[in-house]
Amino acid sequence: MSNIKEKIKVTAAEIEKANNINVLEYLLLIGEPLKNESNNFYRHMDHDSLVINSKKNYFSWNSRNVSGNAVTYLMNMYDFSFQHAVKKINTDMEGKNLSLFEAPKPSYPSEFNYDVTESSTNKNIIDYLVHDRKIDYDLVHSFIRLDLIKEDSYKNVVFKWKEKGKLIGADLQGTRIIPLEKRFHADRLYFKKVLPTTRDATYSGFNITRGYPDKIYFFESSIDLLSYFSLNRSKLKNCRLQSMNGLKGETVIRTLKNTLIELEENGRTLDSIVLCVDNDSAGKEFVDKLQELNLKRKSDGKSLIESDIPKMPAGQKKWDWNNELKFIKSNSLKKKKDQGIEL
Repeated sequence: MSNIKEKIKVTAAEIEKANNINVLEYLLLIGEPLKNESNNFYRHMDHDSLVINSKKNYFSWNSRNVSGNAVTYLMNMYDFSFQHAVKKINTDMEGKNLSLFEAPKPSYPSEFNYDVTESSTNKNIIDYLVHDRKIDYDLVHSFIRLDLIKEDSYKNVVFKWKEKGKLIGADLQGTRIIPLEKRFHADRLYFKKVLPTTRDATYSGFNITRGYPDKIYFFESSIDLLSYFSLNRSKLKNCRLQSMNGLKGETVIRTLKNTLIELEENGRTLDSIVLCVDNDSAGKEFVDKLQELNLKRKSDGKSLIESDIPKMPAGQKKWDWNNELKFIKSNSLKKKKDQGIEL
């Protein structure tokens, strides 16, 4: 393809059409060499780090740290101007039965299928969680004994979602860093997967309950939940710790409803909802959004919604509870060494 340097005028309608075109269909139409890697992902045969997510309708070119729609693709692959990319897409589409992208409607199984082959050992996940992630050794072993954490045949950590002893879902966390050229997201170092489950259980997650759940703590990941637990074990009594696998208001609402029913059955009331999210703009916006619900405590009418966000060190742009755990343990180790304490 040759680049056109002269100025091109494009209309608002052309821009909208080009921005919303189905990326995968368009790239296949113009003959881009793509190979199918899974149900939703295609990889460029000439550029290993360039992948297309057909479900979410965007490409990611990890080696160049760029992602976007079909317009952005042409601009980065062929050095087109924005106007030229828009004009080319519209020209290519003339007379073609090319669909605009529509996000597929979610489908859910009628029951959860635990499609995981568990390993006979937990050595790899213990090494990862304790040595890499710095989660307390006895805590990890405790959850393994409770059948809440297991290792699968691919050396992933399996976080099991249980309610009243019943397995309703699971998420997987890789223990080995993915080479950059093999990543679907440049900033996602490890394999992650949430197993498909029922419509209701989709908004559950890995969770731990200690005593009566008068307080509910919410986390963006299972790793953050365990990290917070390691740092705050003495204060975590009569509480429920719940992973959202992201920032999901639906998980907060579902967990809140189920917890209120449980507390009412035992003659107790909810004391607080604590949002232990990442220290970044998305986490803070999530807290603000939920505080707008204006949920009040029955006892004194004060807000139920609180937040516990780790303080971010200077020079950082994002900080989560695992960052905080590793930072604190690293500083503690250094302090002991400086004091000449044998380790």
